[in-house]
Amino acid sequence: MACKLILKFRDTVISEIPLDKEETTIGRKPENTIHIDNLAVSGRHARVLRIGSKVILEDLGSTNGTFVNDKQVAKHILQHGDSIVIGKHVLTFVSLEDKPVVAAPEPEEEDDMDKTMVITPQARSAMISKNGASTSAASAMPLAGIQIIAGPLAGKSMELTASLTSLGKGESCRIKVKGFTVGKQAAVITRRPTGYHIAHLEGMAKSRVNGEVVGDQPRTLKDGDIIELGDTKIEFYIKSE
Repeated sequence: MACKLILKFRDTVISEIPLDKEETTIGRKPENTIHIDNLAVSGRHARVLRIGSKVILEDLGSTNGTFVNDKQVAKHILQHGDSIVIGKHVLTFVSLEDKPVVAAPEPEEEDDMDKTMVITPQARSAMISKNGASTSAASAMPLAGIQIIAGPLAGKSMELTASLTSLGKGESCRIKVKGFTVGKQAAVITRRPTGYHIAHLEGMAKSRVNGEVVGDQPRTLKDGDIIELGDTKIEFYIKSE
């Protein structure tokens, strides 16, 4: 799905940012993908994650909060036309996904609003094909789990059924990891039709998989991989293909 954010300040368009990466960060620090130099914006204010067909906006514990359609959010699945307010700036989410063509009959009169819309056979076939593809993709997604083998939660296991599972010492993280250099949202495990992937998000401490450091680029997880972060060691396993 092609999509982008349109950044505005006082109704003036500043830039258009394509969301073609797995993570797009927003904040006052220059290293952010979307750099907003305004004191009302935190250094790392929010981020946008692309998880499969979903685009997720997440506040990163900002001082002034992140708002979507006038409501403060911690996490939000973006929909076409959503208005995001960060500080004094507004970002509009635009989805460029192609949609099936729907044809309506020519109006015989000016007042023709009560007529039922007619869907062409071509459009109906396109919709059925699209829904079938989505169902097949969902059923093809693998299911995996983790077993914590070292650390305060040693012995605990869980299935990774969510599209996004975060690791860190933040309250919103599903897998809590302690450590002075561990970030609040240190890493994320994503579930996709192609498998499970882990990537570093923040903090000095980075995850390791089988002893190798995980960077910002996602790394595919395999059955039996050992993940280490802070005081915790985790075994990753595939439950079904």
